[in-house]
Amino acid sequence: MVAGLLPLAGCSVFGGGEPAVTPQVIAERAAAETRIRREVEARLAAEPSVGAGRVRVVVQGSEVQLHGSVAGFGAHRCAEANAELTPGVSLVIDFLVLQPGPATARCLAPRVFAAPAGGD
Repeated sequence: MVAGLLPLAGCSVFGGGEPAVTPQVIAERAAAETRIRREVEARLAAEPSVGAGRVRVVVQGSEVQLHGSVAGFGAHRCAEANAELTPGVSLVIDFLVLQPGPATARCLAPRVFAAPAGGD
C-alpha cells in the first residue's frame, strides 16, 4: 500500500464530479431563481382565489417553497398548480396554512404567463 495517496473519485481535475462553480454559473443560477420567483408571484397575484401578497415564494435552484395562508382547499390547490406549471420548477414544497374557505375555486393556472419586468 502506498502512503500519502488521496482518493481522487469525484475530483473535477480528473474528469469526475461536479463542474466548477464560476461567477458566471452563480449569476445564471441567481437569474433563473429570480425569474421563477417573479413568475410564480405574478401568477399567484393574478389568481382571484389567492390574491397578491398572501403567499410568499422562496426559490432555491428549481425548487419552489410556498409560505403563507390561503382560504379553502380550492385556493390551496390553485396556488400549488400555478407554481408547478411555471417553467423551470422541478418541485413545489408546500408550507401553506389552510384557512376556512371554499373547497373549490376558479383557477386560471393552465395558461401561458409572462413575468413582469422590473427590479427587485
